[in-house]
Amino acid sequence: MTSTTPHAIRSVRLAARVTTLLARHYPEAGPDLAEGFRVMSHDQQEPRRMFVRWYGAEPPRPWALGGGLGVISYRVRIAEALTRAGYAVTLPPDGWDVYVDDRPVDTSGPRYAAVPSSLPFGDQWLVMDQWTRVHTATAATEEEAKDEAAHRERRHVLTDARLVTVSDPDLWPHLERADELLGDGLTWLRQEVHDVTRYGDLVEHERIDALVQTANALRAGREVAQQGRMVTWRAPERYEVRWVPKSSTPTVGYFPGFQRGPVQDDAIAVLVAAGLRMVVYGEPIGEGAWQCEQNGVMVTAAEPTGERAAGVSVDAIGRGMEEQTERVPEVLRAAGWTVTADRSWTGAWAAFPPAG
Repeated sequence: MTSTTPHAIRSVRLAARVTTLLARHYPEAGPDLAEGFRVMSHDQQEPRRMFVRWYGAEPPRPWALGGGLGVISYRVRIAEALTRAGYAVTLPPDGWDVYVDDRPVDTSGPRYAAVPSSLPFGDQWLVMDQWTRVHTATAATEEEAKDEAAHRERRHVLTDARLVTVSDPDLWPHLERADELLGDGLTWLRQEVHDVTRYGDLVEHERIDALVQTANALRAGREVAQQGRMVTWRAPERYEVRWVPKSSTPTVGYFPGFQRGPVQDDAIAVLVAAGLRMVVYGEPIGEGAWQCEQNGVMVTAAEPTGERAAGVSVDAIGRGMEEQTERVPEVLRAAGWTVTADRSWTGAWAAFPPAG
């Protein structure tokens, strides 16, 4: 009996659509498995992983002319046709099948991920295509798997950028260069800087936006510069455009280049528990500088004063932080800290932990 679950119905419909698409250019394999393609699945559980297999063709010989497509040629051409049509496509490294699925509704997250292998032999890590649920590569270590996942993520976005600019192929060489300049990073922060006192808001974008905009800047002849992980250029209106990848390991509550100790950690914990908005620093953007991803309260280690224990200086980074900084004294004092105005910096507070 044919299953009528939503997943099963979806698989049948996907197979029908893929078959219709490919049949415009290639023959279907008949009951006798004459040369042609067939859309199928070996899965016994839903959701099924659907793949396209070619039957009846020998591997191509370099010296042979004519004849069928051959398994290798078939795989490449079928994968390209499905990709152009907007499907998610995976070519596993250990077979000749082309796995295919619809793209998910939400594509903002990473497509590729490093996962442990369940096999007792071979490489211990896999790079999984989370859209088709099939592995695309193997790796001996987790670090190698993560590096390969990031590499495939970049290639995937670059392919998507070509698809969305298919009517503008002159941009494609610049897309390649933009990809090199940007490096890794799935989510990006864009900021406009009009002068030293007018910094625009940080706006999150998917990588493809940074890729296409950087490529257009390159084509327009703008000088695109790198400062650490930041890529910048001057817009026609003379303001600076900045792109920085959003950090996956941000620094919260303190500046990454400053000294940090347990007293500082304790002060940050008290302020966070009270709901204060803490500063967030992300990727390095030059020598001794990091991208400020979020304005907030910053805690800096202070030198000992007299016989008191080493304290901290608490300050606000960015505009619109007045309400937050006004709460600092009451929050720390309620936790037993001694708080006074910091004489070395206007608007900051000097705080010392409870005795004992």
